[in-house]
Amino acid sequence: MSRARLLTVVGVLLMLASCLLPCLTIVNGMTLPDQDPTPEAIQQQNADALAFEQRFEVVAWIAAALAILGLAAFIYAWKHRRRSTNLPG
Repeated sequence: MSRARLLTVVGVLLMLASCLLPCLTIVNGMTLPDQDPTPEAIQQQNADALAFEQRFEVVAWIAAALAILGLAAFIYAWKHRRRSTNLPG
């Protein structure tokens, strides 16, 4: 496998990972609220929401970095791909 093809695959996989990472964080953070919450439960929900926001912010930055790396690898591979060898002559 050529380096350009390998970097194309790596670039696409990194971009896919950058899309899935925030989605998995959101799915893991979903819960249904209590019907009649106590004041302690409300405080706990607020603390959980704040912790989720902080986790999501970190995951979003990681996803952005993965997307940039994936795009850079894909562009590098696209510029350095081998041309067809079916040239006349």
